[in-house]
Amino acid sequence: MTRSSANKAFAAGGLGLAIALFLGAYNFPDRAADAARYIFFLAGTMAVLSLILFVQKIPSPDSDVRWVRSVRNFTITLVVLGVYGLLIPWLGFFPASGLFMAVLGWLLGFRRPFFLLLGIAIILGFVYIVFAHFLGVPIPMGIWGE
Repeated sequence: MTRSSANKAFAAGGLGLAIALFLGAYNFPDRAADAARYIFFLAGTMAVLSLILFVQKIPSPDSDVRWVRSVRNFTITLVVLGVYGLLIPWLGFFPASGLFMAVLGWLLGFRRPFFLLLGIAIILGFVYIVFAHFLGVPIPMGIWGE
């Protein structure tokens, strides 16, 4: 598959996903109006970016797309992602996410713990502020809560 045909395929998939998000958020109940607005924003952003990808002209000649550059890193990511999915209901979202990001970063070769922990704190802080605080999205608490 060439790069331009891959871009067009992913753009079409992105547009389809944006439409599905829009239609799904349209059916949200009135009590979830804030969450629906956020989903509409995400769907619109995804649609615009997909359209840009669809019409984008690639200056370099089409070359074959290499899907996985490092089989080792890809496999590590899949395994850690699977364990993360299993840990969320038990540990809760925030502890499992922090552990996931720390372990995955370390296994992929990030060896500066200060910056790794700083990045994790910034990402989880942003997720808490936007989703838990402002949008009121219920976050899985695992053994720590309900």
